[in-house]
Amino acid sequence: MKRILFIDVRNATRSQIAEAWLNQLGEQWAQARSCGTMPAIRIDGRAVEVMREVGIDIHTKFPKSISQQRMNWADIVIVFGTGIYPRAMAPTQVWDLDDSIGKPVDQVRVLRDEIRKRVEALMVDIQRDEWEAIRMNPLVAPYLQEI
Repeated sequence: MKRILFIDVRNATRSQIAEAWLNQLGEQWAQARSCGTMPAIRIDGRAVEVMREVGIDIHTKFPKSISQQRMNWADIVIVFGTGIYPRAMAPTQVWDLDDSIGKPVDQVRVLRDEIRKRVEALMVDIQRDEWEAIRMNPLVAPYLQEI
């Protein structure tokens, strides 16, 4: 099971939405967590609202601080925005999406949908990489030729 850590500054909207999408869509093969470099006091109510609209309840989630333990847990790290210096954590990807601070709920919906697309693409990439690793394994490759 792949472990993906989403890091944002406040861990109140983008990273919480990404964590929820990945845990919903990839429940059998991937697990996500999220944290922030300067976490907010609470999750953004607009994030709760727009995720509830798609049947995902995140109202009990709360912002968490980045820690070495969380970094060590992750197989893949994804950083939201360029406000976090990526090389400090050697992320796999940087998703440069605008923060939703002060934006209307309609724009948070657009952000939610964009994050879902990126999470879906990430899942395809991970599955492709895992299949390639299996296919290239010298102990497995001869059996795959028979299929």
